[in-house]
Amino acid sequence: MPIALLNRSLIRLSGEGVMDWLSGLITNTLDEDINFAAMLTPQGKIIADFFVIKEDDHLLIDTAEKFKDGLIKRLTMYRLRAPITIEIDERDVYAAWDGTGDEGFKDPRHAGLGQRILAGYMECEAEEADYNQHRLTLGIPDSQYDFETSQTFPANANMDLLAGVNFKKGCFVGQEVVSRMYRKTEIKKRMRGFTFAGEIKADQIKLGERVVGDVMYVSGNFGMAMVRQDRLPQDRPSGDLADTPEALKVGDVNITLLDIPNGNTPK
Repeated sequence: MPIALLNRSLIRLSGEGVMDWLSGLITNTLDEDINFAAMLTPQGKIIADFFVIKEDDHLLIDTAEKFKDGLIKRLTMYRLRAPITIEIDERDVYAAWDGTGDEGFKDPRHAGLGQRILAGYMECEAEEADYNQHRLTLGIPDSQYDFETSQTFPANANMDLLAGVNFKKGCFVGQEVVSRMYRKTEIKKRMRGFTFAGEIKADQIKLGERVVGDVMYVSGNFGMAMVRQDRLPQDRPSGDLADTPEALKVGDVNITLLDIPNGNTPK
């Protein structure tokens, strides 16, 4: 079972009422030992996504390193006079996949992503790039690589399909926009994994002359794109049409979209 060290930060939250306080700010309830969630802008876009882990009498937020400073700043702003302590936890975050080990926590987004482990030091048989390639083969978006802060709605990043949003919970920042998108409209833009052979030199995905999406990230022969679902052929949404006029292309390279992952039913 490969294990890789991830470029993540751990933020420790402690104090009286810390669980209720955090639950009122984020997109998900804290029902499990590990929960996938995000903090949003008032306009409903992702400031940072993360895992919330219950440990003894405190909570740990496992987030991408690039989100750490902004997230701590936002948490401090919302703390006001609540008796909440915000600290950095010095442990590292590891991912283990393609095995049957039960150490750590099962990734709540999708069973294929394996386990997340918090530790001071572990021997690693793999690199973060290997884990990144693995998650791309599953078509799972990852904020570390695929999008920047305050530009993406949770549903665009498939958080509603990956156990990241609870639509029945009480209020949270940005809830009105997120709930309206989910209940009143069809989600037109979603992140989609894709595979290809060749070299990607452009950033627009086209169906004939029509732009149907944008490449967000590429690694090896896999990538992640933001795709307009309503612009895809409804009878062949995966776009695996070879060299026909209906082929999806990035520049002169054919691509095949992966299925949208649905690890969990929206709550």
